[in-house]
Amino acid sequence: MKNQIFLVLGGARSGKSEFAEKLMYHSTGKRKGYIATSQIFDDEMKYRVMLHRERRPADWETFEVMHEAGPMMDEILAGADDILFDCLTMYVNNLLMDHMKGITVETLGVEDLTTLQKALEKDLDRMFDSISKVTDKEIIFVSDELGMGIVPANAMSRVYRDLVGLANQYIAKRADKVYLSVAGITIELKERGVEL
Repeated sequence: MKNQIFLVLGGARSGKSEFAEKLMYHSTGKRKGYIATSQIFDDEMKYRVMLHRERRPADWETFEVMHEAGPMMDEILAGADDILFDCLTMYVNNLLMDHMKGITVETLGVEDLTTLQKALEKDLDRMFDSISKVTDKEIIFVSDELGMGIVPANAMSRVYRDLVGLANQYIAKRADKVYLSVAGITIELKERGVEL
């Protein structure tokens, strides 16, 4: 049986993670894996991570991915039947920070954006190359929809927003179903999509 890929999008406190966790509960695999991407730098983030941990069943194995996900995907896929990747937004943040060494907001240029896009696409390609080598897995990606607000005032924030949007499009293109959560209400988007 082919893999099933799901993407759950939404804003902050939209209910996207809770919906994705319910999808995971209903998945058919016995070994459930959770890919955690948040690095803890302050008490507020520590609290958020604690809330996520408390919601997860104890038998879900946690895989911490604080940098590129591609190199770890073979091991993760071997260790879990179904996977919840929460979330792409923090994953992109981690990649951005890894590749921003020596670059400041003031010196960030167009060539840096191109380099960052290529690094992101390379890692996503590697991740999906690993996924393509296995079958009968359910993989649920969670991500924020960042493109509906005002245009950020600084280059770093604009680059981050663009990279998250590109990652979302990359996953959505390969997903069997794409969901959008708003105010705790979730709808399926991909079957309603229009292509010209």
